[in-house]
Amino acid sequence: MKRLDHLSSVFWLAISIIVCTESIRAGFGTLKDPGPGFLPFISGVTLSLFAIVLLTTSILRKREEDKISNPLKGVNWSKILLCLAILFAYSIFLPWVGYLITTFVLMLLLFILIKRSKLLIEIMIALVTVLASYIVFYKWLNTQLPRGIFGF
Repeated sequence: MKRLDHLSSVFWLAISIIVCTESIRAGFGTLKDPGPGFLPFISGVTLSLFAIVLLTTSILRKREEDKISNPLKGVNWSKILLCLAILFAYSIFLPWVGYLITTFVLMLLLFILIKRSKLLIEIMIALVTVLASYIVFYKWLNTQLPRGIFGF
């Protein structure tokens, strides 16, 4: 596992260097007036920090035997397939039904799928999540959201 950590951290470090270089070339801008390369640069720096942390910990860690295990062992495929079906249905119904209702149903179904708790709590969390995202994207950022057949 140590060797795989070395390889993957070096790979992601190289990718982050490429991203940072190209984002500087695109124009970094300033903090008050960010250019098109600002966000990719921040992402590249963050990625490089994670890669350096992984490389450092894999070098400093005591030698362990590489144990190759099946990473798919114990995966609940029915939940994964159901989650993909829910997301696919969300993408189909979003333009027709609208953002608020479709996203509320999506969040509720995902909360029920991930962790089963009291239904009222899941409804409240889904409602708060949808309203918070609506306020952020529609009110603060003036993003167009699908209104759907109900007009909201």
